[in-house]
Amino acid sequence: MSRFIESIRLENGAFGNLDYHQSRVDFALRKFYPAHELLNLKSILSSIPMPSIGLHKVRLVYDHEIQSVQISYYSPREIKSLRLIQADSISYHHKFEDRNELQELYELRNTCDEIIIVKENKITDASFANLVFKKDNQWLTPSSYLLNGTMRQQLLFQKIIFERDIYVNDLPHFEKVKLINSMLQFDAPEIDVSAIVQ
Repeated sequence: MSRFIESIRLENGAFGNLDYHQSRVDFALRKFYPAHELLNLKSILSSIPMPSIGLHKVRLVYDHEIQSVQISYYSPREIKSLRLIQADSISYHHKFEDRNELQELYELRNTCDEIIIVKENKITDASFANLVFKKDNQWLTPSSYLLNGTMRQQLLFQKIIFERDIYVNDLPHFEKVKLINSMLQFDAPEIDVSAIVQ
């Protein structure tokens, strides 16, 4: 059966967006393991010794139960350029442990640092993050996302970003792009859209 991952931000001993992570775990388990009890992330994480200083990624692998927990110091990798990659058949609505399809697309990046996945001419996500684009001092995120990330959900709820369809032909009308996920918050680096190549 399927296994899933959750990557949770731990900053100075505090977990980020835990309610959103819990909702995503519940969503996966209700669909794939409906006969099993839901996992309580707060209870599970509180039973594990955690670093109290610095920024760390807590990576959970689970099916109907927790399979592994890894805690690692987090330092974001620098991304300066992104390549558009067409993938009309891709589907990634749950955060599966099996990322082979995403990895195969990532390997097509050539000399770029990261990819932007295009599905049916619509912008979706990077290989590991959601995207937000700046236009006229407003930040927009594609409604055609692959995975509804926890940071994306929080920023939409807070009305810091807004959702809309973004097509490849729309890209020249934007100024900047950011990658966001549980580890990359809204203060993530801005990248000029001119750094997006086909």
